[in-house]
Amino acid sequence: MEWDSPFGRGFPGWHIECSAMAMKYLGATIDIHCGGVDHIAVHHTNEIAQSEAATGEPFSRYWLHNEFMLVDGKKMSKSLGNYYTLKDLTERRFQPVAFRYLCLASHYRSQINFTTDALTDCEKTVKNINDFVHRLKHSNARGNNKTIDKELEKTEKIFTESVNDDLNMPKALAALFDLMRSVNGEIDAGRGCVESLNAVHAFFVKINSILDILEEIKTDLNDEEKKLIELREHFRRQKDFKAADDIRTQLKERGIEVEDTVHGMRWKRI
Repeated sequence: MEWDSPFGRGFPGWHIECSAMAMKYLGATIDIHCGGVDHIAVHHTNEIAQSEAATGEPFSRYWLHNEFMLVDGKKMSKSLGNYYTLKDLTERRFQPVAFRYLCLASHYRSQINFTTDALTDCEKTVKNINDFVHRLKHSNARGNNKTIDKELEKTEKIFTESVNDDLNMPKALAALFDLMRSVNGEIDAGRGCVESLNAVHAFFVKINSILDILEEIKTDLNDEEKKLIELREHFRRQKDFKAADDIRTQLKERGIEVEDTVHGMRWKRI
């Protein structure tokens, strides 16, 4: 895709096709243009020059340039043998959601250093968040807790402002953990009032449209799976643990992992 021109031989095909696709599907001016920092100097500069020369309109209102990902402190490349795909991670028994959280926990304009230790920590963090959300549904105390309500209101404000501030997810996540610590303290002290805990639960469900890390709302059980869960709980109450374990095995064969916690039974797809 090279052409002769009065000022030499050039190959503008890549830049032209991006401008052409953007104009056809999004119009002369687009709201947000993303890309890696390596595209700033040449590709995006050319897109702006040719698009704005053609239309006389601004090409993009906002630019989001993400930094590179490092692997063990080095640039990721096939030649170094430190090149991973999601398939590689799942074959190593990592959950894809752990990698998602690793990306969320760093600002998109900051470099991420990928290590297996970091991914293991992210798996633990995601589990802690899911354990917390599960815990919110196990309280019998009626009424509201003013401390929880106040912390929730503060967290909602910080989370929204942080996401709207150039996608500052590290600050948004820090606010979530502050809320979790406060709520756990109230629950441990026997002040986990159900209305307040339900409000916190609803908040986590709402922001999961951004995080996408909560297990309990990702999928649901079909009728047969629900019956197996209920039957297993029946056997556990009857202390027939062999029968309960047999059903746990059946559920695992269906891709459902059951875990018994101090706050009750929980399940997830595996």
